[in-house]
Amino acid sequence: MRRVVLPRELWPRRADWSGKVVKIYVEPGSRVSKGTPLVDVEIEKAVLTIESDVEGRVEKIYVSEGDEVSPGELLLEIAPA
Repeated sequence: MRRVVLPRELWPRRADWSGKVVKIYVEPGSRVSKGTPLVDVEIEKAVLTIESDVEGRVEKIYVSEGDEVSPGELLLEIAPA
């Protein structure tokens, strides 16, 4: 199982930051490949897209649109193909 977390190095300008989930592109059962957009996170007015780095199927999503998320927080899990 591939755990997709909010990368700590996504916003290196600050050590203590959080973001807001503004869009979720997938749902449980969705097939994804490398580069498939998964989640958009807004950080200080910038929207950054988290993409899949594996091929597989989305098993579970742990966040909802509008949620505040912190670095290292689990966003979703993907079962590799």
